[in-house]
Order: sequence, then C-alpha cells, then structure tokens
Amino acid sequence: MSKTYKYFKIPFELVSASQPPPYTVWYATWSTRPPVLEPGMAPPLVIGITDAEADAPDGAVVLGMTSKDPPPPPPPPAIAMVDYQSSIGLWLESSRNADE
Repeated sequence: MSKTYKYFKIPFELVSASQPPPYTVWYATWSTRPPVLEPGMAPPLVIGITDAEADAPDGAVVLGMTSKDPPPPPPPPAIAMVDYQSSIGLWLESSRNADE
C-alpha cells in the first residue's frame, strides 16, 4: 500500500529558521533552505508536506493529499492565492488518479 502525503501552505514566519521543522518545506525558489530576508522584502510562499495522518502545523492551510512520492509542488503561477490553492488541489488529485 502506498503512503499518502498532505500538502499545506504555511506562513513563512511560522517556519522556524533556527530548527528544522518535523515536516518537509519548500520555499518559493523550491529550495528546502529558508532565504535570508532583507529589510523590506516580502516573505516567500512556503509549501510543506507531511504524512497524511499527521496534523498540519498551526496556521497552515491544507492544499490537498496524494499517494505519490512527494515531488515539490508546481511553482505558483501569477494568480491569486485562492486560485493557486485550487490548482494545486487539482494537481494533487490528478496524481492520485494516476496511481489508480
């Protein structure tokens, strides 16, 4: 039986820079290393992934779940965040359907 993963969006400021979180995160550059923010810089989009059975961290918004080995999610298009959340949910659903 394949493992199921939960993808979520989490605010940059809720991801500890001093200690790695107990889940995988990708920043807007699709790096797992947090960027150094200079004064005035906007925080990047942060996408996390954890086992489906685990709770998403406080402040996170669940985007969807998939049973494929977790690749980084597709880069966010130049659309509103609510549309991105909907599109990543569809992307995850299509990966789940490909397994069936």
